[in-house]
Amino acid sequence: MLLDPESELLNLSLPTASAVRRAACRLCLPSVVSVLVLTGCAPSFLQPPAADITHTYLLEWQGTAGKAGATDGPNLLVSPVLAAPGFDSSDMAYMRTPHEIEYFARHRWVDSPARMLEPLLIRAATQSGLYRSVTEAGSGARADWRLDSKLLHLQQVCRLNPSELQLALRVSLVEVASARLIASRVLSVSEPIAERSPYAGVEAANRAVARLLNELQQFLEAQTRKGKN
Repeated sequence: MLLDPESELLNLSLPTASAVRRAACRLCLPSVVSVLVLTGCAPSFLQPPAADITHTYLLEWQGTAGKAGATDGPNLLVSPVLAAPGFDSSDMAYMRTPHEIEYFARHRWVDSPARMLEPLLIRAATQSGLYRSVTEAGSGARADWRLDSKLLHLQQVCRLNPSELQLALRVSLVEVASARLIASRVLSVSEPIAERSPYAGVEAANRAVARLLNELQQFLEAQTRKGKN
């Protein structure tokens, strides 16, 4: 069989319509994908992996409206809250085994628990209505008594069933003029954690803070009444 050279050359130089469409799709696909990714409309399998997100949490307490300050009460200065080693940062602590503290990788406090507790102690003392004034360190205000405190621990204990949030704060009342220790106590509370998750621990921590501040007000009331007698 003889072939027509001109016919063969024509067939080689002119691609079929389907081949043209396939080539056009190959050229257009990268541009389409780029537009989708840039506009945020790309399917999840085309989008780049999301960056790791860190969740941050607060210790909060509002208390009640409180009583008016006692005109015959002492002036109270609230010192900055100290913290025991391991609890002096914004890391959120938990324990699975005795004597070993671990920290959640992507869940943190907004600030160190000690720093978040300080304004709450001031609010609790103010709302108690026991003092003529309640001030913080550095205010320059005159003070008769000083409230010192140290956070001993704030941790989720996962080895218990159910898991438990444990909070302990040592508080001391000091007479400023004589540096005499009036009284000291460790306030310790615990709250069950509904489920083993960081957020459930945060909810338990805020419940524990409310209970601890209530105990603080009772401690302050008892010591202030003794001071008046």
